[in-house]
Amino acid sequence: MRTTTVTGPKIKTALPGPNAKLVLEGDERLISPSYTRSYPMVAKRGRGLVVEDVDGNEFFDFSAGIAVTSTGHCHPHVVEAIQKQAAELIHMSGTRLLLLQHDRVGRSPLQAGAHGRAPQVLLRKLGR
Repeated sequence: MRTTTVTGPKIKTALPGPNAKLVLEGDERLISPSYTRSYPMVAKRGRGLVVEDVDGNEFFDFSAGIAVTSTGHCHPHVVEAIQKQAAELIHMSGTRLLLLQHDRVGRSPLQAGAHGRAPQVLLRKLGR
């Protein structure tokens, strides 16, 4: 396993910086306040642990999304998997057609379900 030494964070401007302030002003005017923000950072790019904002400030990102494992930003294996899938099929409504992924998900590692029944997988989607 390769080890990388990361130094930082590197703060180059007052926070939020001038470019971030412009984005935040537009956000306040245009986006519903129900879409909350924890802090006024406007991310531009990320690599591993480090996230750079629109003003070139670098922060350590110790967060992850809901119900996910953090692999760091742009982890090479994740990027490769996304590129491979994007070359095959990006999106198709699972409510209209059967997708190959449905069968793969349904064939979970669980070979026997509760009470002697075959296991079932509930596929859900958000939105309409």
